Amino acid sequence: MTAAIRWHHASLTVAAIDPAIAFFSAVFGFTPLFIERDMRDDIIALTGQAGLSCDFTQMRSDAYPLILELIAFHSSAEPRPEADSLPWRPGVGHVAFHVDDFDGVVALAVDHGASVLGRAIDFPGGRSIYCRAPGGAFFEIEHLDMVAM
Repeated sequence: MTAAIRWHHASLTVAAIDPAIAFFSAVFGFTPLFIERDMRDDIIALTGQAGLSCDFTQMRSDAYPLILELIAFHSSAEPRPEADSLPWRPGVGHVAFHVDDFDGVVALAVDHGASVLGRAIDFPGGRSIYCRAPGGAFFEIEHLDMVAM
């Protein structure tokens, strides 16, 4: 692999941009680097889908080296499907956040409108839980013992 390849961002598709920005800001400390609304020509070119537009943001937090992108698509050609309730379907992904206070961050996420999908699991070296943010994006909260990292 060449040194010229670097990870830049992870993107989550959401139903509406503003509630998603508020959620990831309040729970995980992200702040928008920029917000672009009603992007049309570029998103049509990128996706090959006529009639598509989007609102999106890229956000950064001092706690994470990765940029988080949130994108809400809109189509004049067809109605937007409902958010997928199943995180294991092909094409659906999630991002994971390592936190120091597992129970506290799970409670904070739920207080800000997230739903927990199942239950927390314990595994050698940590704990994990899957959640769904307002707007439908999936994310994982995990606590990893520093020894295991």
